[in-house]
Amino acid sequence: MADNYEYDVFISYAVEDKMFVTELVSHLENANVKVWYSGQELRVGSSIEEIIKKGLNKSRYGVTILSPYYFTKGWPQKEFHALWGRSDSFIIPVWHNVTMEEVKSFDAFLADRWAIESHHGPDFVSKEIVNAINQKNSSKQLTATADNKSIGLTAILSGILVLLLAIGVWYFMIRDLPSDKLITATIEDRVNTFQEKINTSHASEMKEREGDAATINQISAYYDRYNNLKAQYRNAYYFNTGYHAYKFKKNVEPALGKEIDLLTPTNHYGFKYPNIYVIDFEPGLPAMNVKYVFINTQPVNYQILDKEKEDDSTYVVEISYQNHIRYLSVDLTYAKHPNWIKRRQTTFQGFLPAETYHFKKQHGDWIFVGLE
Repeated sequence: MADNYEYDVFISYAVEDKMFVTELVSHLENANVKVWYSGQELRVGSSIEEIIKKGLNKSRYGVTILSPYYFTKGWPQKEFHALWGRSDSFIIPVWHNVTMEEVKSFDAFLADRWAIESHHGPDFVSKEIVNAINQKNSSKQLTATADNKSIGLTAILSGILVLLLAIGVWYFMIRDLPSDKLITATIEDRVNTFQEKINTSHASEMKEREGDAATINQISAYYDRYNNLKAQYRNAYYFNTGYHAYKFKKNVEPALGKEIDLLTPTNHYGFKYPNIYVIDFEPGLPAMNVKYVFINTQPVNYQILDKEKEDDSTYVVEISYQNHIRYLSVDLTYAKHPNWIKRRQTTFQGFLPAETYHFKKQHGDWIFVGLE
């Protein structure tokens, strides 16, 4: 279907609607429609702005997933205006969990256009999109002969108009925003600085307390002995991101994005090829103590999910991390008598699964001011 374009459709949507969009894309591709959407094309550390602009240029038609999230997100609206500004614009709107009044408040003209409603399901929406594309292509074929004769001055004027529109879209998308270089440098500085702090603190503790490398079999033995010991117990949980500190399981677990009880020595606490250490093994005390540490050796990767200019002086960038937990330590205190209390303290250090970087414009320059 793609003709002179690499893709048949460009899907513009808010990241919160990704589940529906992924199903829709699957149905469209099964119907031999070539689809561009950020869920497939973006890669770790990629520049969302450059890649999406290329996707717009390579796609013949636009599909907009209009939802409450779409109306509040800055980047989908930029895509919408870029699609609307093209001289060959053909937009297929899909209403996803929105009312006529909500669409009208976003764009009154758009509310009067034909649209597909998503409550019929992604399969129905896919078939309607295919029908709309086929009708549009048939219409173009019927007028192809007449269009081929309309060259000369009209073609020149159209070319100038397209160029002006392209310049306008380009200016709209990049004007007065933090540069990709600044955003990338800020994210990487955040990652590298905190990782270095973790490494330095760990190295200092290993030296001061005469820590040593350990095997997973050693750790499993400590862990099993603690769990099998019949005694009252007390567990404590902590998570430090360098910006925020969480404590208590009810707060740490959602912040980590993982179910803590599923992280055990058996699965290396979710790490792949970790470095493992033992610190403070003191078997002679009235209550035996041991601390073991897992260090994540895999690099932190990140992906930019969204960018949005909230006002003239505020810009936010939402990113997600892979391998975001960098350090885990477990302190075990074994009670030697059943009427004593055994204790376990689990400490995580790393990044939230997703973070929002805030930039402010001060004295004409954009600067990083903090995380959410």
